[in-house]
Amino acid sequence: MLALFAARPTRTLCRTFASHATPRRENIGVLKAYGKPVATIFLWSALTYMSFQAVWNTLYFDEIKLETEAKIDDLQAELKRLEH
Repeated sequence: MLALFAARPTRTLCRTFASHATPRRENIGVLKAYGKPVATIFLWSALTYMSFQAVWNTLYFDEIKLETEAKIDDLQAELKRLEH
């Protein structure tokens, strides 16, 4: 059975045509032309988003901390008032 396969002429199943090769070359040119600027914009926008998110989280947690401290002070004042 192995000899049967060896006797056949080998043909490639995948044929390349000129119409299929042209878009690939154009896509590579587009990627070379616009790839770096798009990647730069993406990276800067991701960095900006993460920076704003960090600032927002800091401000939010500071606000929560102040509110919690205010509640603690109110409860301590009420406890002192009830003890006397």
